[in-house]
Amino acid sequence: MTEEANQAAPVTPVTALVIMLLVIAMVVGWVLIGGQMLGVTSFFASFLFLWYWAAVEGADFKQWPQSVAGAVFGLFLAWQSVWLPAQFGDAGQVAAIIILLVSIYLQILNLVPMVINRSAMLFLTVLAAPALLDKLDAVETLKAIVLGAIFIGAVVKLAMWGSAKFQGNPAQ
Repeated sequence: MTEEANQAAPVTPVTALVIMLLVIAMVVGWVLIGGQMLGVTSFFASFLFLWYWAAVEGADFKQWPQSVAGAVFGLFLAWQSVWLPAQFGDAGQVAAIIILLVSIYLQILNLVPMVINRSAMLFLTVLAAPALLDKLDAVETLKAIVLGAIFIGAVVKLAMWGSAKFQGNPAQ
């Protein structure tokens, strides 16, 4: 089979509009629910998860757990790169660098794909940006990632279920 035959059919303009409206509703819903009811403020982390899971993993629910675990591990990697040096000085800096290097090595070898994966490396890259890292509240960001991932997963699952029902395919 050629590579072209393996690719999915292009999205129609109507389907793209429906997806865009769903994403807008999901974002607004998450900001309202997450912000008002759950006290989330680091929405960028939730939306980074949404982008990664939808764009890279194709919103595949088989990839959802490792996408979440990777995001959390990426947050840990970024956080420890500041926390260890602050607590232990130069020894902490060396430890943080070793942890980063071992994690990158394991990701290259794909030895722990459930946790050390593309999602982890994306979150590490974004969260390690000095403008974010200097102000990073790891607990708040963790809350935004995990609760956002649950909300996003639930909305996507409901949308897929509704789409299947609308198309007369109750099996999904």
